Amino acid sequence: MITDIDFVQLEKLQQQGADLIDVREDDEVAEGMIDGARHLALSDLPEVLATIAQNKPTVFYCRSGRRSMKAAQLVENYAKCPIYNLTGGYLAYLEYKQNT
Repeated sequence: MITDIDFVQLEKLQQQGADLIDVREDDEVAEGMIDGARHLALSDLPEVLATIAQNKPTVFYCRSGRRSMKAAQLVENYAKCPIYNLTGGYLAYLEYKQNT
């Protein structure tokens, strides 16, 4: 099951050691990433499934939330831990950071 989360929930999950994965393409990642994230482009995800932690929760994000949901769905049957999709993606993160 995939759960949509917001930034408050993300911060809690990161404190608990969740894996945060940015699935945007290289040119988008050049604009910046959420602190603590690692980059695995959605287009590369099928080939790198083994690099996704199976023993801890995983949170996916993209620009707005659509591609990260696709990534979460791709990984859902492979992973043995909870899978999350960050609602609003990087755009919502930028807005969140401006307001905090």
